Amino acid sequence: MKKVIVAATFALMSSSPALASHYNIVFHDTLRPAGHHRSLAVAKAASASCFTQTGTSPEAAPTQAYKDCMNAQGFRLLSSKLVKDPPAKQAASGIPPGHFIDSDTGMLCQDSGGAAICVPPPDNMTVRYTNKHGLGCTRTGAVSVCSNL
Repeated sequence: MKKVIVAATFALMSSSPALASHYNIVFHDTLRPAGHHRSLAVAKAASASCFTQTGTSPEAAPTQAYKDCMNAQGFRLLSSKLVKDPPAKQAASGIPPGHFIDSDTGMLCQDSGGAAICVPPPDNMTVRYTNKHGLGCTRTGAVSVCSNL
């Protein structure tokens, strides 16, 4: 007979952009009331309580005190892994209200209900984007240059 392990995974996000990473922490529900795993909301509440009780930061690696606290609440640590976040996209400056930059073409677009109307950005605006072929592109006005270098 196979045993099924259901684990609650927590992605504890770093609030600092300089850190640019978070921990994925996986626990196993050892209590299983009535043979069912408890909800993720229960696991998150237990985690928040243990962070507070132990003074552990959600941005740091889980400490032994945090693990012991979670174990006391019926959650056994299976693994924790530091995961690097993808680079954050920076908002372009100088975009008029109600407009956006199309991520595939670098064009300046405005949503008009069922469709978007796109035009090249002004000559004083440079847009960097990745096209549908995965090439890094730079658009200034009507001119777009893409390269794999």
